[in-house]
Amino acid sequence: MKNITKEEMGIISVVRLNRLSPKTEVTRKFAIGKLRIVYNRRSKKNLWGRFGGGWNWKIGVDVGGSTVIINLFVCSISFCHE
Repeated sequence: MKNITKEEMGIISVVRLNRLSPKTEVTRKFAIGKLRIVYNRRSKKNLWGRFGGGWNWKIGVDVGGSTVIINLFVCSISFCHE
């Protein structure tokens, strides 16, 4: 058997924990012409948090290129112009 690094063991632990307690995630995608709209809501039990990086609560607007993401405490809505 191959030696496993600490980083690899951490990833394996996260995968095992996710199997033990399933998380819910809702994603809805819509398109209006060239505008793509995506609604995303994750469970607060997600190991990486609702918004990743351990963040469970977030409010604000992120703008980058042709994408605008609106974060509303527990969910996010992104608008992307193609």
